[in-house]
Amino acid sequence: MQPSVKYALSISLALSLFTGCAPQPTPAKPITIDPTLPVPSLNGSLSDITTIAFEWKAINDPRVSGYSVYRSGDGNQTLSRIATIDGRFATHFTDEKLTPNTQYLYRFTSKRNENIESNGSETMNVVTLPMIAPISFFQSVGNMPRSAKLLWRPHPNLRISGYTIDRKNVNDQEWREIKVINGRLNAEFIDTDLKDGQVYYYRVRATTFDKLSTEASETVKVITKPLPTEVKQITATTNLPKAIALKWEKSPLDDFSHYNLYRSATSDGTYTYHVKLLETSFTDTTKEDGEPFYYKVTAVDKDGLESPISSAIITQGVSLAKPQTPIAYDGKINGNGVDLQWTNNDPRTLSYTVIKTTKLNWVERAILEINTIKETKFHDADVKPNVGYIYEVVGVDKNGIRSLPTQGIELLYEGK
Repeated sequence: MQPSVKYALSISLALSLFTGCAPQPTPAKPITIDPTLPVPSLNGSLSDITTIAFEWKAINDPRVSGYSVYRSGDGNQTLSRIATIDGRFATHFTDEKLTPNTQYLYRFTSKRNENIESNGSETMNVVTLPMIAPISFFQSVGNMPRSAKLLWRPHPNLRISGYTIDRKNVNDQEWREIKVINGRLNAEFIDTDLKDGQVYYYRVRATTFDKLSTEASETVKVITKPLPTEVKQITATTNLPKAIALKWEKSPLDDFSHYNLYRSATSDGTYTYHVKLLETSFTDTTKEDGEPFYYKVTAVDKDGLESPISSAIITQGVSLAKPQTPIAYDGKINGNGVDLQWTNNDPRTLSYTVIKTTKLNWVERAILEINTIKETKFHDADVKPNVGYIYEVVGVDKNGIRSLPTQGIELLYEGK
């Protein structure tokens, strides 16, 4: 049995109603002491971290309808009724939700009703147990892609049922619970979906089977892996036939994986993924002459982290444009055919093609191309009387790229 200390029982009750039983209503009248009622004789108490259990000897006096429990604590030695227990055959009471490692004083009385009680028992001085010690070893692993790994030593106390992980970043004022881990022997947690290159703080609290939490562990700091740096010095050509050659500066990444090339038809349009590359150059093909494209290049590391697609860096490439269309184009019918002539206004043009369209009837047409004409004139003797012809001329450069055709000249040969 615990050592006892005698204190005066407060008759004008300051009713603080907590714990073991449901809170009791304030008596309508002051308590009246009936000295003939039997006084509870306590066998002893058992203390835990937030609970204290009591046992007393059974009372068989039929006048007893139950018991009242008085308590003081936190330096206040005035005992107040905290609970009533109905039934004279009850011999146990558990006070809960107490403060760990704290001294409390208790007295018990038997009662006839809510307003008539016996003298108080001897006052018991009881102390709750200290809270279980926090986790003694806690560390983190940083520089991981969008994640943080946390490790701790499993708590040796068998009352521990698991752990609670708290987190905050540099802008948070308070901790936020992010994970509850069941199992005392579990000693690892990987936090995911974090931001790149950001600072996070973590702590862990051990929890008991009855939902108590220890003090928090020491705080650990984690910095997630930053994104790769932007790819720089991207250049693109403007003089290749139906192609654009790209080059860029090599990425300094130690764990480099590959480059991603993005392309858009307009400078302010949407850049879509185009191709995965391992080298710092690429030749893109186009369907049209003089077709422009805009490019962005990113570097990707072995964890799949990709450098930003910079909005400030815009690289334009253009495939080689068509040569200029010949000018001063003219055509005439003479006695034995058709004579065409024109002027070259583009030094890229090395030869010409004459496109001859023959009108077979109102609907049908026959098209013939006469290639590799070196001069700026052409005589067509293959014409028939009373047949209509349309002539166009295009310039051709060394790559075989053709200019847009001249405006067609329509002639009707009326010779014999």
